[in-house]
Amino acid sequence: MYHECVGITAYADGAFAEALDRHARSLKCYARRLAGNAADAEDLVQETMLRCWSARHRFRPGSNFGAWSRVVMRNSFLSSRRRDRFHADLPEEAFDRMPGAEGGHHFALDLRDIDWALGRLSPDHRDAVMLAAKGVPIEDAAMELAIPEGTFKSRIARGRVHLRELVADPDAQPYRAPKAKLPPARKSRSWKGVLIG
Repeated sequence: MYHECVGITAYADGAFAEALDRHARSLKCYARRLAGNAADAEDLVQETMLRCWSARHRFRPGSNFGAWSRVVMRNSFLSSRRRDRFHADLPEEAFDRMPGAEGGHHFALDLRDIDWALGRLSPDHRDAVMLAAKGVPIEDAAMELAIPEGTFKSRIARGRVHLRELVADPDAQPYRAPKAKLPPARKSRSWKGVLIG
């Protein structure tokens, strides 16, 4: 029913499957060039064929199927590379040697200090620092604030310096953790006159 709504018939699906089958060999060669090894290339071909099949209603009949499928493969490859930047392949024994996250409450205090210090910055510096922290490119951030790129860079630099000064100054911060107080010294007990047993 869905295929009829978008104008795909069983004949069109069959023609698409034949085109995909015809281009499988060239896709495998292209995958090998991108991935660099046979195992990753096979995975890439499978992923590409699945993506092509699920996007078959977007393919315009009469256009170059090989070029279209290679673009799908390239985009799939680049997406997987972007995701892989955040993954590390470590041996099992490496996890035993990694330090644990001890003292997490100190990080919460530091975040409160930074939040407080951001509130103390001027609006111009705070906006520039926040956009830079979000990873917005300089050109886009300057355009968003309607200022020249040089001015944006200057505001980031000055804002960061002021932020560091505020966070480093213990007298300026209202959220610093109090120093640990020692319990009061206990009086020694006199056992004089106590009968035991």
